[in-house]
Amino acid sequence: MITFYLILGILISTIGALPLGAVNIAVINTTIKEDTQKAFRIALAAGIGEVLLAFFALHCSMELTGFFENNQWIQIITIIAFSIVGVYFLLYKKSSNHQRKSKRIQFGTSKFLTGFSLAFLNPPVVLYWIVAISLINKHFFELSLQTSLAALFLFFIGIYMGKISTLYLYSKWGNRMANKPGDSKTKIFRIIGIALICISLVQGIKLLII
Repeated sequence: MITFYLILGILISTIGALPLGAVNIAVINTTIKEDTQKAFRIALAAGIGEVLLAFFALHCSMELTGFFENNQWIQIITIIAFSIVGVYFLLYKKSSNHQRKSKRIQFGTSKFLTGFSLAFLNPPVVLYWIVAISLINKHFFELSLQTSLAALFLFFIGIYMGKISTLYLYSKWGNRMANKPGDSKTKIFRIIGIALICISLVQGIKLLII
């Protein structure tokens, strides 16, 4: 029975990681412009950020729900950021890619810090975990900090495994697309741009309706 917590953690984390988001895009982008190994560093750090967000949602779900409902400016900033990044990818040009890539190599950035920041500083993911934990408590069993330590440990391990596994698949997909003949990189970036703009539009509509 206790292994069910592990399976549930993997399942819920995978579902949450499947939609194209900031971390997924960073993994694909790093795979295409650099290599799979560096992209996997982002995934490893993003898994840690995901576990922390799930823990926060478990610890103070009611307080976090009220906070986001009373501070819609956080959601607005997220929507605007997604739109700007989406437009950037949509207007991506191959000629400017080499200039930006050389700058990244020259100055360098921490892939671990990038992955952790993109995963942890993500309000929609917090809301996702609040909803997910609420559904677990309603339809499966009570999941709280009073749950046995072994069960919680397996649940969070499952979350970590689900997150990095999904991001790894995104990395493999990006690598396969990048190795195809033709200007596939530009096509991938345009797909990412359209997806981000669509996500921002959907989030904006939800915000207006709610």
